[in-house]
Amino acid sequence: MWNLIRKDFLTISRDRSEVLILLVMPMVLIAILGFALGSIMFGTVDMDPIPVALIIENDLEQDLDHFREDLIAEGLPEQAIEQMIASAGTIDPAASLETVLHSPELSDMIDLKENYDQEQAEAALATDEVLAVITIPEQFSYQTLLAFYLAEETDASIELFVQDHEQIQATIVEGILTSFSDQYNLELSMAFATEGEGVETSISEENFGVINHFSSGKPVSAFQYYTIGMAVMFALYVASTVSSNAFKEKESHVFARLMMTGARPLNYLLSKVVSAVVLTLIQLTILFVTSTLFFQTFTDTGIEFWASLAIISFVFSLVIGGFAAFMTAIAIQFNNDAISGFFSGGAVVIFAFLGGSLSPVEYFSPLMRELGNWTPNGAMMTAYLQLIQGFNLTEFLPMLYRVLLMAVLFITLAVAIFPKRRLM
Repeated sequence: MWNLIRKDFLTISRDRSEVLILLVMPMVLIAILGFALGSIMFGTVDMDPIPVALIIENDLEQDLDHFREDLIAEGLPEQAIEQMIASAGTIDPAASLETVLHSPELSDMIDLKENYDQEQAEAALATDEVLAVITIPEQFSYQTLLAFYLAEETDASIELFVQDHEQIQATIVEGILTSFSDQYNLELSMAFATEGEGVETSISEENFGVINHFSSGKPVSAFQYYTIGMAVMFALYVASTVSSNAFKEKESHVFARLMMTGARPLNYLLSKVVSAVVLTLIQLTILFVTSTLFFQTFTDTGIEFWASLAIISFVFSLVIGGFAAFMTAIAIQFNNDAISGFFSGGAVVIFAFLGGSLSPVEYFSPLMRELGNWTPNGAMMTAYLQLIQGFNLTEFLPMLYRVLLMAVLFITLAVAIFPKRRLM
């Protein structure tokens, strides 16, 4: 059996295309995805505060006086007018927007500049001194009060000027204004519907169940995520590579000559399992170590971390070995290598997508995350990521057991399918 395993290693190591797929391609993708998509998907964008000019042409006192005159013209009682004027000052949208823009939550995102008039702000926008101009026009508060209290249709609107609406900074400012507008309109609608009364809800502490405490370890970085994602994805190619090589041996009569020497068919099948397991372990080790050297992926980790990483990798290698044996058995029994071609040509990408190698599947739906955890690569990726987050080995043991069960199933099916006689 050792000679069979040694032959597999020599065959694959001398094939440049296989080395490219198994080692070079994943490292290239780790670098590309880590640098290009990591900052966007994992919220690590390092962006300076956006310079925004705020122009306030609205005069609340004048608007309240103007609104008072309209209420008097409507013939409302003096006491009712005074109550409406008092409440109007507390719901002024211009003041609410100023409060939002000055809030601590936006201090790192927005660099608010209020020392411009409209003409100066537009000039600053043209020279990129500011990237957006927010203008609260004259009578904005007055128009809003008419719409709220007297149900009159108005054209009250906050004006936003940007030089390029495709810029991410412009999109951020637009999003802030849209969120403010939606929230403000919702609160006004609720106040109008309840005639200014508070809304009582039935929410209580009992509605929220128990509190779950999660690991306080470091969040997963982009390079950690994509190192794991590419490792489990390209490890799948080991199974198709070993299976494809086995079929080539049958086509070139190497398999027949081995059987003529007295080698047992199941020993040949077992050699493919061992070859796939060892190749996968070597591949994962090279990827993890290289990624750590180039991208500091797993620096500041201890012996316990690397030991757990090795356990997960070994379990994953077993299922790759089982799957390699399963595809080998089908190819030899039915004298057709279509399954290896199908797997490497399209199925790997499907497995990678479901398992979360390309992007976190929880972004799509909890159902996809659960489905992905029933793929060998998805289950192992979950185990790897939980290890990085600081979970104990016992906490992701169910994933390891699940994959071990898959490995046993694949090997059992391979033994059942593989021809027991010495085929020529």
